[in-house]
Amino acid sequence: MKRFSRQSGFTLIKVMLLSTMASVVVFTSMKDTIVQERLSGNFQKDLNARLQAEKGVFATADDLNDYATTINPSATLADVLGNVAGINNQATGDGQFSTTITSPEAGIIEVGSLGNKYGDDAANNMVAVFEFTDAVVEPVFNNPVTGCKGVNLSGSGLVDSYDSKAGSYEDTKSNNGDVNTVIGDSDVVLSGHSPIRGDVKASGVLYLKGSSPVIGNVQSNTGIDISHGSGVRVKGDALTQGFIIHRGGDITGVVRANGNVEMLWGADILNEFNDPLDIQYGGTGKFELATEHSQDGVYYTAEKFNVNPNVEAVRVYDPDSPNHDETTVDECDPLALPSNMPDIMTNNTSDENLVVKSNQIFTFRPQRASLEEKVQGQWQETRSWISSETDIYLFGVNKQVHGRLNEDSEYVYNMKSLTIGGDGMVNVKTVSSNGTGGGDVIWLIDGDFIMTGNSRLQIAKGTSLTVFVTGKVRLGGSAQVITEDPGITESGLGTFNIFSSYKPDPNDNSADNKNGIIVSGTSSLYAVIYAPLTSISMNGSGQFFGTVRGATIEANGGSGIHFDEALKDLKLGNGGTVKEPATLKFVGWRYKHPEEFTDDTEQSSKSE
Repeated sequence: MKRFSRQSGFTLIKVMLLSTMASVVVFTSMKDTIVQERLSGNFQKDLNARLQAEKGVFATADDLNDYATTINPSATLADVLGNVAGINNQATGDGQFSTTITSPEAGIIEVGSLGNKYGDDAANNMVAVFEFTDAVVEPVFNNPVTGCKGVNLSGSGLVDSYDSKAGSYEDTKSNNGDVNTVIGDSDVVLSGHSPIRGDVKASGVLYLKGSSPVIGNVQSNTGIDISHGSGVRVKGDALTQGFIIHRGGDITGVVRANGNVEMLWGADILNEFNDPLDIQYGGTGKFELATEHSQDGVYYTAEKFNVNPNVEAVRVYDPDSPNHDETTVDECDPLALPSNMPDIMTNNTSDENLVVKSNQIFTFRPQRASLEEKVQGQWQETRSWISSETDIYLFGVNKQVHGRLNEDSEYVYNMKSLTIGGDGMVNVKTVSSNGTGGGDVIWLIDGDFIMTGNSRLQIAKGTSLTVFVTGKVRLGGSAQVITEDPGITESGLGTFNIFSSYKPDPNDNSADNKNGIIVSGTSSLYAVIYAPLTSISMNGSGQFFGTVRGATIEANGGSGIHFDEALKDLKLGNGGTVKEPATLKFVGWRYKHPEEFTDDTEQSSKSE
């Protein structure tokens, strides 16, 4: 009988134990693999969510750049925050992003972005920090008198400034009545008997022929020629890249000339602020009185004075220069008015030569105008006129107040020409008949605008009148333009504005052709006159308040020119001349916890 071994069943046990151990190892490996897969998946989702957040940052940065460089090149940080919104739940494939725009401190913009992938399975929060630099904008109307090609002031009126926002002329008058030219070698001739209370800048030669002083600095790119005389001629410094001929009188500051200097008997440099050098000149020096033309016993012919001071140039615009860049701002015509006037007049198909005569009163409101005539001793309305809708590029920043539903359109009155004569009366009034609500009236005149006789144009308080004209403008005789509240209206426009694209016939040298705007009235006038292609003649005896810009300015009457400094805030088109556009510069990233980001987003939404 065969006997069995005691170990015959242990093999099975060992196999079972090894199988169990292998199963444990396999299950453990499977668990680790699942964990690794889940970690990889979560990492991938988080990475995708972060990419979504980055897309949000880039998209919002593009919106910020588009606004600052294209939509509003004169943008400030406040403009950006007020006009560019964050992006709300923008979907891209299986993901989406939302962004917010905040400014935690001056000059800094933070773009917070929340990115999601596959719904709420993955979210990533990030903040991009940008440094924002406001655009450098120069006001369109920065001086009382700007003659693009020349200025000739031979009258006896005072040129100075005041601020209508702060008070009356008598209460706020100051010495910012600057006079300048901006094209090529354009001369300034001051031959009158009135002081210029401000700086005078000439791209050409500056001639001081008058008996009254310039209360400010004088500067020229070509040269300064001071006539014989006595007393103070320049209450400030004389600066030029060219020559100086000083024939008589006192310069209270210093003299700086890159070119030659000549001083005759009776000419003196007072140097009231005790500069180390009375004079510096880069060319030759000719001085008649060696004993008088000296400083601390050292004659002006000494080497220490004969040093080129490298005087800064008066900024000029020269379309004839070979280096002229068509993309740069036209210093003479920063609003680009003549090139845009055809578009402004596109809808003006009127053939009406409107004449307002004696015994007629024409009242214009932004929506409706009406003509009243005296018939058998009674005033009767004989005409009603509804303004028409158009689009004028200058009303970009400040909108016309017209009381219509479409705030982005302008409402205008079209005519071929306008003559207000005799005792004719034209009123500009508010939107409402009870005198409230303000209002801005716009005339499009594809021809001449003339006021003669004892006619009157009265602009009510709170309203403004803007005239776009392609022909000549003549305000003469005893005609009056009465502005009840001169200055800047609540809508941000000047009380009375004339924008002219008139260009003289180059083959006609007559004065009548040359002067596209003539102001010869005896009454005071408040106006903004902008006529870059034509000469402006001001020979009346009334006082002029506001600002005037033309190809050349000739003032030979007794009226003064008083610059209203409030007009520096007059924003037309993009708001001014952009010298340096706004910039947006990326400076780094900053990360936030989800709850911190959510709190900031909620606060931003509440503030909006």
